[in-house]
Amino acid sequence: MSQNRAALRATIDFAEKQLGTLAWEPMAGSEAAGELANAETRNDGSPWSERPLRTAYAAANLMMLGVVDDLKSLERLLVNQVPVIGPTILARSAIEIASGAWWLMESGIGARRRVCRELVLSLTSARRVKQIADEYAESFRQSGNPIPVGVDAMIAEARQQESMVLQRITELAIAAPTSGPRIENEKADSATDATAEMFKALQPTNLPTNLPTTIFYRTYSAVTHGQFYGLTNFMTPALQPDGTPFWQWGPNSEILDSTIQIAIAAFRETSHRIATVMGWDQQDAEIWDAEVHAIYNG
Repeated sequence: MSQNRAALRATIDFAEKQLGTLAWEPMAGSEAAGELANAETRNDGSPWSERPLRTAYAAANLMMLGVVDDLKSLERLLVNQVPVIGPTILARSAIEIASGAWWLMESGIGARRRVCRELVLSLTSARRVKQIADEYAESFRQSGNPIPVGVDAMIAEARQQESMVLQRITELAIAAPTSGPRIENEKADSATDATAEMFKALQPTNLPTNLPTTIFYRTYSAVTHGQFYGLTNFMTPALQPDGTPFWQWGPNSEILDSTIQIAIAAFRETSHRIATVMGWDQQDAEIWDAEVHAIYNG
């Protein structure tokens, strides 16, 4: 328990130092600096300028804030009586959010592809919120009750998000999205596949090379969705006073350890990828990584 607390605290301290600024600024000569100086043109012939790329970086920043918040929440759950499911749910959130930022901030893809990826994520989100708004409005229609004052404006705003993203795509002279959505050649993987790609670099060397890395996400997702094979991981054999065996619900220390370490690993992989693109000094990251390694390996 103390190791997990110390590792989380070290990670949170590092994250707030590296990622806490409101505006991410790339270093001169970095990949991101080159992207900001792109030669892409808009539909009207004017230059893209920096804004589309800064929007993509801001999206990655937002996602990393979510990952760090999950880590902070995990830290607060490490009390004398640790909740059974809570850490697993938070870890699942952290790795899923991190995988999106990891995909968005891939190194070497260039300005246009990065902007297309941000647009894919934004369009996916906009379509989802529109679906929710439509379902909510439909529930009022079927009930015959009027939509409350103020809620109708919220529904209208949600429905407009997709058109706003589509307008950005048109203005940037980017091809219209196809099913998926796919924008030009960019399409986001499912959460399962996205986390699998991110964790390929983390797969323990003593495991078979053909072990599917999707197992990481599916294990945590199973608990979130109440699948028996996920929930039974928290059942351990015990004995009643009369000696009768039974299964007892409770925390599993091995699962807790792996949960914390995988959440930290998701942050590590993504923050490293971001720092590479932005050209940030990695000295603090190396110190933090060594500290976490020392915590777990003495």
